[in-house]
Amino acid sequence: MKKFREILLKIVCLNLVFLGIMSLYRLIFFLYYKKGVDLTGFGADIFKAFCMGFRFDLSVIAGINAPAALVFIMLFLIGKSNSFSKFFEILRFYYTALVGFLVILFFIDFNFYAYFADHLNILIYGFIEDDTIALIETFYKNYNLFLIALGIIAAFVIIFFISKKILKIKNDNLPLPKLWIRIVISIVLPFLIFIAIRGTFSWLSIGQYSDISSNTFINKTAINCIFTLQRAIEHKSNERQDIDYIEQTGYKDNIRQAFADFLGRDIAEIPQDEPEKALIARTAQNSQVADLKPNVILILMESFGSDVLKYNSAEFNVLGELKKHFDEDFVFYNFTSEGIVTIQAIEATFLNIVLRPESSLYISQSKYMYNQYPFAAVTPFNQNDYETIFIYGDNTSWRNTGEFAINSGFDKALSAIDVKEHSPRGPWGIYDEYLFDLVFETLSKDNKSKFLHIMTTTNHPPYTLPSDYKILPLTLPEALKTKISDMTNAQQRFATVQYTNEMLGRFISKIKNSKYADNTIIAVTGDHSYNTYQIDALFNRAKVPLYLYIPKSMRTKEINTAVFGSHVDIMPTLYNLALSNTKYMSEGIDLLSEQAADNSAFYKNYLFSSDYIIEDDIFNNTKDFYIWGKNRSFTVSEETSSHRRLLKKFLSQIAIADYLIKNTGNQKGSSND
Repeated sequence: MKKFREILLKIVCLNLVFLGIMSLYRLIFFLYYKKGVDLTGFGADIFKAFCMGFRFDLSVIAGINAPAALVFIMLFLIGKSNSFSKFFEILRFYYTALVGFLVILFFIDFNFYAYFADHLNILIYGFIEDDTIALIETFYKNYNLFLIALGIIAAFVIIFFISKKILKIKNDNLPLPKLWIRIVISIVLPFLIFIAIRGTFSWLSIGQYSDISSNTFINKTAINCIFTLQRAIEHKSNERQDIDYIEQTGYKDNIRQAFADFLGRDIAEIPQDEPEKALIARTAQNSQVADLKPNVILILMESFGSDVLKYNSAEFNVLGELKKHFDEDFVFYNFTSEGIVTIQAIEATFLNIVLRPESSLYISQSKYMYNQYPFAAVTPFNQNDYETIFIYGDNTSWRNTGEFAINSGFDKALSAIDVKEHSPRGPWGIYDEYLFDLVFETLSKDNKSKFLHIMTTTNHPPYTLPSDYKILPLTLPEALKTKISDMTNAQQRFATVQYTNEMLGRFISKIKNSKYADNTIIAVTGDHSYNTYQIDALFNRAKVPLYLYIPKSMRTKEINTAVFGSHVDIMPTLYNLALSNTKYMSEGIDLLSEQAADNSAFYKNYLFSSDYIIEDDIFNNTKDFYIWGKNRSFTVSEETSSHRRLLKKFLSQIAIADYLIKNTGNQKGSSND
């Protein structure tokens, strides 16, 4: 047993050497690229970055050791003690190959960062997809490839020498410990490697949480390029599933017709070279808002569906303090999310475009994330000298939302790490009350007008609440009980719904009771609905409410809250409320305008209007037509001219969204703070 402890200790020592090499790379990276980055006051975050970086490196090293550990356990359990000498001899070459490959990747990553201010990402595929020969010639002219090759060979030789020196064993026939000890070791060792690979005991693995600072460069110091390369491979794999929606919707080689159909214009009115300019609209001249420059707050609430709200009562209080604001202000109930995934709602409100049905290619996890788009939602606010900030309740490394926000034109992206330390949090970030504290604090920092885009996270399974929250009455009505199969989960869910609504209500009350009451517009909706009970009508499952708080001095006309709309209509509505004589580009419509009476709500592969519904599976070329039945259910209908009009709008919107994403905007890498 003593001999085996010595051998295991040698392996641990060798891997510590590898970890030291990786930490040394991180230090060199930090010292070289920190030039020009203001790190004042970030001393604690820099220390955290190196600690987090060690965890990332340990995860990589554990991954390298996993196959070797499996072979070791097999030999260990079957008692092949005379095979260990050969095993360690092979292990030297194994470590040399993989750690040497890591060194090559670190070298590539270091130089990649010089060009793109980011670790290896999906743009690395440009080496293959662009003019590869020209790129090689560029490298040849700018770098001494001979010295680089010598350096890489030297690295392999040094790694092999270190591995051979440390893993040297003299006895070819080692005595084995007792069987029960071997069994215990064979169970414990894989568990330790598994935890090291995950990097944490918490809900999500370390790869999901790379941000530890509000400073972008510090976060990039922490991350290991193996993780960013892994993401790039995943994103590229998704791109292979990218769909030509222009062709699928029937507008191949005729995208101008899509714009004409969507806008109801003659094709001659659509610009030949830049048809997207046909989408440009302008807000009215309004001296009141020009002088006031009201703050605008858009809040996407996690799983904030409409259906459960209709059951609200004193005994089943799911609205909490939000109810009084629903009563005082404006709520649109014929409003839908465009999809069922959070990132789809973020994309719609970042980019003013509709969802492309069945697309598994999320923009924030593709090469399109690096595009600077003319139709980005914050552009009109930036042009009016607003400070634009995205605030997420968890870590902005989730689906690259932080980088996506910055590339979409936001000035900043804040997250859970920007909240005061020791704020209670659940599996998906800080609890909503502390997120709203951050929002109010951000609003109050100076007198500059702000556009704040918020995404909450508390109302997400597994459902947990702060220990000091006192749950309000939640006696389930009989009408709801009959629809629930898992009562325990439902009770937890409803308590969380109540909490998030209560905290939202308190935040709105805080705004209304502050100096911001008369100069702040608030819009609230759900990223999607999420229900723990059976909802019969699809439209009711699709619905998320849209709440609007408009200061009384700005309520200049009657508002029809019965109009239909979806996420793509939020930003045009806010532009026309808050901005004077400002151009914008969007597929959506101002819900407060007269044209909104004829608007429709977009959801997955459905389009709902006040009288008609169409469903189109553009991949199987099947279309269904409906009219409204009882309780917002559908009744099958013959195709009518109104259905055909809806279908044309549905298909043209999708084609335009695909065109805008793939054919406009300037691509570049993200930048440092």
